[in-house]
Amino acid sequence: MDAEGVDVVVLCGENNVAYATGYAAPSQEPARASATRTVALVTTTGVRLLTPAPLDFEDGARELAAAVSDYPGTLAIDQYPSMLVRSTLANRSPVDARPLLAAAKFVKTPDEVAALRKAQRINERAMDEVLPAVQPGVRDTDLSALFFRQIFEMGATGNTVDPIWNVVPMSLADAPFTFTGHLPFPLPAVGRVLEKGDVIFNDAGIDFNGWASDFGRTWYVGTDPDANQRSQFEHYLEIVAACLAAIKPGATAWDVAVAARDANGGERPWFPHLYLSHGIGTDSAELPFCGTDLGEEVESQVVLEAGTVLVLEPVVWEDGRGGYRAEEVVVVTEDGCEPLTDYPHAPYG
Repeated sequence: MDAEGVDVVVLCGENNVAYATGYAAPSQEPARASATRTVALVTTTGVRLLTPAPLDFEDGARELAAAVSDYPGTLAIDQYPSMLVRSTLANRSPVDARPLLAAAKFVKTPDEVAALRKAQRINERAMDEVLPAVQPGVRDTDLSALFFRQIFEMGATGNTVDPIWNVVPMSLADAPFTFTGHLPFPLPAVGRVLEKGDVIFNDAGIDFNGWASDFGRTWYVGTDPDANQRSQFEHYLEIVAACLAAIKPGATAWDVAVAARDANGGERPWFPHLYLSHGIGTDSAELPFCGTDLGEEVESQVVLEAGTVLVLEPVVWEDGRGGYRAEEVVVVTEDGCEPLTDYPHAPYG
């Protein structure tokens, strides 16, 4: 806040409130969450939590404006829940708090890394229960139900990514239309009955006291991977290894993206509509991003620091031969990086 010249920050986004104050809103359906929003007023000397009347009505907007009036100086806000809030705060000319938040979230403290690790463990332990159920005849929605039960029994406080059990075709000719001309991913669970031989790209993320996790692996329904699929998996590991070797303090997001391309014969090994990696914290995807369409000009300015957390998600896929996708969460250390993911690549090991 001092660096940005800001005296008070109004935080209306649940993830930002959790980050700045440690208060994690209870998991609830979106309409109710909007009506019972908790707002944080953060100064350089303290924090004040408010639960005003709904902010899309005049009473709530005025209540928030009255609370803000107790704090003089430059005001920043992360988002406007309604036009009424924007108009009632207009006399303070708030600046955008997002650059300030992005800079703060870029490096995680040891306690924050520990919280991310805990969230990751819950996610992975739940998958231990789901994997044996991946059999011919099961519905993808049944896998979601089993996953949800497991995460909440183990202490999860929310679900940030609806579980994805994306059955991928061997060939683009067998895939539905996409605007990128590439594989459709991610697709939601719709009650599809899994069949023997299906290849699943899965993805899931849970919330633990405001902190997110990310999980991704490739699973096979009722079969073992063939020689070609094993070769693709080995290539996936080569790409990940190249990325890990590049991730260290002082490296840039562009360095990581280049390392992945070099390990893949100069071609980018990730979905064209997504990216090679993203950060994670109180948001399931936040800065930094590697392998975006912004390219070298922007990504070469994104410098990694000890405490930066990345989720690597390269994809190896060949038209007509299928492929492999997974996710690896790592934290930058003083001399390299270390994994937060601790889950085998079943059925490879």
